[in-house]
Amino acid sequence: MPTAQTTPRDIAPILEPILKKSKLPAIAGGVLVGDKVAGLGAVGVRKFGDPTPVTAEDKFHIGSCTKMMTATLAAILVEEGMLKWDSTIGDVIGDRIGTIHPDFEPVTLEQLLAHVGGLRKSPPRKLWREAWENQGELKPSEQRMVFVSALLARKPGYRPGGKMVYSNQGYSVVGVMLETVAGASWEDLLKERIFVPLDMSSAGFRAPMGKGEIDQPWGHSGKKPVSPVSVESDNPDAIGPAGAVHLSMEDLLKFARFYLRREPGALLKKEESFEKLNSTLPNSRAQGVGGWLVHDIKTFGGHCLQMIGSNTVWFTIFWIFPGFDMAIVVSANSAPFSAFFTCDKAVADLLEEFKP
Repeated sequence: MPTAQTTPRDIAPILEPILKKSKLPAIAGGVLVGDKVAGLGAVGVRKFGDPTPVTAEDKFHIGSCTKMMTATLAAILVEEGMLKWDSTIGDVIGDRIGTIHPDFEPVTLEQLLAHVGGLRKSPPRKLWREAWENQGELKPSEQRMVFVSALLARKPGYRPGGKMVYSNQGYSVVGVMLETVAGASWEDLLKERIFVPLDMSSAGFRAPMGKGEIDQPWGHSGKKPVSPVSVESDNPDAIGPAGAVHLSMEDLLKFARFYLRREPGALLKKEESFEKLNSTLPNSRAQGVGGWLVHDIKTFGGHCLQMIGSNTVWFTIFWIFPGFDMAIVVSANSAPFSAFFTCDKAVADLLEEFKP
């Protein structure tokens, strides 16, 4: 059990034996209990082939955990009257795009957020190739507009609302909707409306980079380090709203604290906004409107929220346990299939160590 303290407990001794049994270069994690960061730590190296150790302050790419932030941004704009949860693709961006398949026009904001909007799991190969070709050639918001325009001109992959198909493309459409009503890029909106108010000063986009070559961790493809300046270090900006944020474990816990406390004012003003982000839709299964999985697990204190994120070279697990008044995050700078089991083991051990 944790004792009262002014600084977080170093959880490296808990993480170290878990990392040793893995093939990962490093893992980092943090534990929030109530309002305070109760544990923080990191073990391993920033880059295979180099002895520079990771630190608890290092930045990790959180992949699809970015979706939680995009959904929160949507809720902020809904509260401000720029959008409604049932605002449709056709109403919001129809005039900008021109040609939208008729079956996509009535798809709503909340359907896209809960992955029941008709978008396929993977984009057509031709569009995905073009997105990579446009990377660095077009501004991120321009690249998203080109990508989304081409996606929505095609027939949906399934009847919208009929089933849940996890899709990064749906969040690309959401990003364009947010950019359209707010008149700013998704990146600028996230910084201004979430990062700054929550004092998430380490947060940024794409692979983390320092001033020197190894001032921050590198992502890895298997055992191969992936330079943060290479195109392989992240997905194209076309799907940025689905997974492009990096930040420190402590700053990720600030975002977790906002949801754990559910105190109107910091970002959202209405309790109904929190309820919406904690809700699911018909046929969305456990996939919530808030971009995460919504569970009811007795051994985890009942209602809880979970998200898993990866951009193929980084990995993150994010949990909020309201029943225990806790949140736990664990990240790795590599994303083989085994990364889930390693990070999940770390979450389990930290939960056992810190839960009341």
